[in-house]
Amino acid sequence: MALLSPKVIAQVSVRSVSELAVSTWEWVLRADGEVYYRLAKVDGRRERNPWTLATRLTAAELQAVGVDRAKAAEVLDAIVRRHGHRR
Repeated sequence: MALLSPKVIAQVSVRSVSELAVSTWEWVLRADGEVYYRLAKVDGRRERNPWTLATRLTAAELQAVGVDRAKAAEVLDAIVRRHGHRR
């Protein structure tokens, strides 16, 4: 296990409103190509949920992103939408 986690190259917060609650989800794309999410807030209260692996970018996808943070944000937005969240 590595002592330092890979650098986050893109991050997105998504707000979801339902009849039961207003929730905020955080999504991150790391430099190693892994995409994680977690429930961050419910009705404005901070949650302490662990990060959950959503997907891993292929080597080709990761190479296409490169070091361009804008491109990484676009890729992360697409992944978030595929998982049913809207920004």
